[in-house]
This record gives sequence, structure tokens and C-alpha cells, in this order.
Amino acid sequence: MPGRNDKLKSYGRPKDVDIHDFSEDRSPQVLIFGFAVIIALGTLLLMLPIATENRVPLDWREALFTATSAVTVTGLIVVSTVERLSTFGEMVVLGLIQVGGLGFVILSVLFLRLIGRRVALRERVILRQTMGVHKSHGILDMAVAVLVVVLGIEAVGAIILFFTWWDDMGAAQAAYYAMFHSVSAFCNAGFDLFHGTNDPNLLATRADPVASLTMATLITIGTMGITAVFDLLAFPKTKRLSLHTKFILPLMIAMTVIGTTILLVDELFFSDFLATLPPGESVLAAFFTVVSARTAGITLLPIDQLGQASQLILMVFMFIGGAPASMGGGIGLTTVAVVMVTLWNNVQGHPDVRIMGRTLPLETIQKAAAIVTVSVGLVLTVTLSILMFDGGQIVPVMFEVISAFSNTGYSLGITSHLNQISRGLIIFTMFWGRLGPLTLVVALAQRTRRTQVYYPEEKIIIG
Repeated sequence: MPGRNDKLKSYGRPKDVDIHDFSEDRSPQVLIFGFAVIIALGTLLLMLPIATENRVPLDWREALFTATSAVTVTGLIVVSTVERLSTFGEMVVLGLIQVGGLGFVILSVLFLRLIGRRVALRERVILRQTMGVHKSHGILDMAVAVLVVVLGIEAVGAIILFFTWWDDMGAAQAAYYAMFHSVSAFCNAGFDLFHGTNDPNLLATRADPVASLTMATLITIGTMGITAVFDLLAFPKTKRLSLHTKFILPLMIAMTVIGTTILLVDELFFSDFLATLPPGESVLAAFFTVVSARTAGITLLPIDQLGQASQLILMVFMFIGGAPASMGGGIGLTTVAVVMVTLWNNVQGHPDVRIMGRTLPLETIQKAAAIVTVSVGLVLTVTLSILMFDGGQIVPVMFEVISAFSNTGYSLGITSHLNQISRGLIIFTMFWGRLGPLTLVVALAQRTRRTQVYYPEEKIIIG
């Protein structure tokens, strides 16, 4: 007869069950459902009469588009933020930007900890995946540190912008504008409170190095990602950087230098918009536009008046985006780096993929290939669908789709002219751009299924 201990053992965890199965299997669904709920709540708030200047409620489709754009930190708009929305509506948008930028997972976990509730294993695993770290040890403390660092950086940016705008706007408006644009810049949201590209406040900001460079710095830090920022903060003590950060920094610098140079050459010699600006302002505007193209989308230049070469390089940079686990979107800097390194190693004839004294795992290469393939397919499919259902020219439409996919917010001015089907496609693209790559990586990271069946290899002709 079995003893008491044997009976207790029968209720234990089965030997072949991985504890992470209960936490990771539903991670993508949790992320998608959570962001969908926040968008729905934001839509309802924006439909309130108090959310608009004239107290005429937004149409639910306008509210849905605006809420999705804010939560996904994109910045594409079908109604003017500053002209149509009231202060309440603008604060709703700002709150959605902050939640979307930080991630509802981080905020919900911190809330649970604040009220004294235990954070379950599933929340810890999703939090680890959202923040882009590999270890669960100390993840809650890291989440608190992330929140403190983010709010601190936004506060510093707001203070600098406040003193920059004080003389032109007055203390009250300068404080409000500084807070809004600091959060929008750091979260790479693309929303602003300017009345178009001819707004005197925008023109003054474009010509002011302090204001432009402050927002450019906020955008850059926001697109670096949590891992890279913490690496740099710890560098004076550790004297080392992770391979992830070594990938990120050179690519960001190279993209900024190459993009700024192309914009200046194109605009000064082949187009004429930047040529109308003073030399210092034209360089600063080109630099800011390229930095903002890494999924921020704050517009200091009329993008539709730039040359086609400039628009093409902006599309490429938007598609690449920022670093993983950052405020940015796109396929990710490290994805591009992995693809480039893989190609280089193949050219060199190496049996594996090696860089900087390290070998990249096959899993990482497979994820990069999957993200690039799915992302290209999505952009082409949505672009084709809009051209079929709504017409238009291919460059503006593809520019709009890439901007939505990368959560950038740059536009060639066609957003408000799209029909409802096209707007629905853009909403889906913004949502996918914010969550698609992350959920795809999470899905690929699930436990590999064991199999006893293996098939013989056979080569096919490539190229």
C-alpha cells in the first residue's frame, strides 16, 4: 500500500512539464489584449464632449484612430491635436503616450507592487520579455529603476524646454508645452502642439539649437532601449558594454551621419527647401529630421516638400527603427545588425556567425530573418490594399504605411484624406508595428517541441 509521501508526490508537478509553459504560452495574447483594452478606454475618453474644444464629440472612428496612434506612440493624426482637442483631450493623449511608451505591463506590475499584491510568475515572465532582458532575477527592481530613470529624463528635458520657451510663450504655456513635448519626444510619439509647420513657435524651435538638440537627445535616448541605457550608466563602473549595446551605438551614429549628409546634399543641390534656410538652421533641421525618423516623427520640416531622395532615406530609416525594448518601432537596429553580420560571415565562408569575439546563436538569426520577412510582407500587403481600395500614388501611400508600421508619425499629408477602409488598415498596421515584432519574438521563444522524427536533408538551388 502506498505511503502518505507517495500520495503527496502524485500531486506534484509532472516531470516533463516546464514551469515556463504556464507563463509564456499566453504571453502574446496578454500583451495584445492589454494594449487593446487601453486603446478602447482611450477611445471612450476621447469621445467625451469635454475632450474637444467645441464640445462636439469626436466620431468613434476618429477617436479610435487617435487613441491607437497615441498608445502605439505613432503620431499619425486625422484630427488636429491642438486645434480640435481640448486640454482634457490633450492630456488623455499624453497619458496614452506615456502608457504606450513605458508599456502597460511595467505600469501594471508596479501598481500591483505598490498596493502590496504579489506579482505572479506569468507577469514576471512577460515583464522580462517586454523589457528585453534574459534573466528574471531582480526584474521587479529593474522595473522600478526603469520608471524612475524615464520620469527623471523626461523631467530634465521638460525643464530645459521650459526655460527655452519661457520668453516666447509665457510661464504657463511654456510649462505645458515643455511637459507635453518632453514626454512625446522621449516616448517617440510624434504628437505635438504646434499649428502646422508654419507655426511661429515651431519655426522658433527649429532655429533654436537648445530646443532642437534637447528633443533630439530625448528621442535618441528613447530609441536606445533599456539595455543600452543601463549599460551606458554602468560603464564607468564596469568598463564594459554588452554585445547588444556594441551593435546599437555604431549603427545609430552611422545612420545619423549618413542620413543627415544625404538630406543636406539632396536638399541643397537637387531640391530647394533647405536651401531657403540659414546654413546653421538647415544643418540642424536635417539632423533633427533624421534623428526623428528613428520612429519619433516630431515634424519640424514639411516632409512633403522634401526631395524624393530625402523621402526615400527617411522611409528606410523608419523601417529600421530603434533598438528592441525601446520606445521606437520598426524591425529594430539589432535585427539589421544580425542580418548584416550573417551576410558578412557567409561571404567570409565562416561555418558560424561570429562578431567581436562572440558567436551568434542560430535562434537569434532565425528570429531576425522572421521579423524582416514578416515585416516586409506586411508593408507590401497593406500598401497594395490601400492602393486598391483607395487609390493614390505609391510613394505617399508606402510612406504612410511604413510610418504606421514603424510607429513614426511622419506623413506626406494623406492621412486625413484616406477612406475608412484605409484608415482601418493603418490602425491595424500601427497596432502590429507596436506589438507584432514583440509577440513574434515571444512566440518564437517558446519551448522547442521535442520530436523523434527527423527527415533526410536535400539541397535546393539558391540564387
